[in-house]
Amino acid sequence: MPITNLLTFWKGRERMVLNAMIALTTIFSQQVFSFFTFKCPCKTTLNLYYALSFIAVPALVLLILGYAINNMTWKLIMSFRNGAQLKLNSFKLICYVLLSVTGRAVIAPVTWVAVTLLNGLYYQCGMSEFLSVSSWNVFQNITLRERKDILARFPCPKVSIKEIHNISEIRNEGNRILLYQSQVAGWILIASVTIIAFLTVCIPRYCSPLSFVHLNYWAQYLENESSLFRETAKRHSQLYVSKHIKKFFGFTAQDNEVKKIRLPTRKDWRMISGINLFTKLQHDPCQYSLLHTWADETTAGGEYIPVDNVMSETYILH
Repeated sequence: MPITNLLTFWKGRERMVLNAMIALTTIFSQQVFSFFTFKCPCKTTLNLYYALSFIAVPALVLLILGYAINNMTWKLIMSFRNGAQLKLNSFKLICYVLLSVTGRAVIAPVTWVAVTLLNGLYYQCGMSEFLSVSSWNVFQNITLRERKDILARFPCPKVSIKEIHNISEIRNEGNRILLYQSQVAGWILIASVTIIAFLTVCIPRYCSPLSFVHLNYWAQYLENESSLFRETAKRHSQLYVSKHIKKFFGFTAQDNEVKKIRLPTRKDWRMISGINLFTKLQHDPCQYSLLHTWADETTAGGEYIPVDNVMSETYILH
């Protein structure tokens, strides 16, 4: 009974659980990635490029993957490819689908950027040379180039700074300021994304002509339709494939009794061999594979030989 209640509770919350798993995985990956690979060069200009590459490139990769693994992305692209006409209502639907897909896709990159800002390591490295030194008098008689060179070495405690004596306290204070700025930016990002996500969910529901219960029913209908369609399509394809395989071999593995089998010719084997690049999908009915093409374009025939029923029954049992 508790298991049933738990399944009932989680039913319909799969997306929330998946989003949480994506966020947690991204957080773990970022921590491991930072620990093992990030080494600030502590050089002017290089610091900024190095830090930005560690922030932007993984976020971009995660964003692209987020779009790529979402079936709605390809469904939308292929609807344009197949000549879908744009009307006002369809345009609104496309915008809604894009927002939905983007909302799922940005979870991992936003989590990555937010965690990196809260960690502060990348920000300290990239922004150290731009740190304000107005409160430190020791920098007054130093040129701008030398000052940037000194500040760029702040994130690296093992790199000595010989130009200024007793700079450890200033370095610690500067790193604390950079950490403060990074973490504040991280929390601002989290708050902004949370507000945008709430409005993205709230506004479509407010504008929906359906009631709350009716909207939930619609969501359940679409989920059940998709699930039943997948199961039926699987069964349909199995029956369709079984027809072609039986024509090629004279039987299928699902047959309970096999009395004879077909011996394919070398021409038959050549026709179904090779890379499946030239299947005929431009006319009805489509031909989905080389075996399918062979079954449609070859008349039944060939050599058949009888088999021992005992052997066939033994094969089926195994």
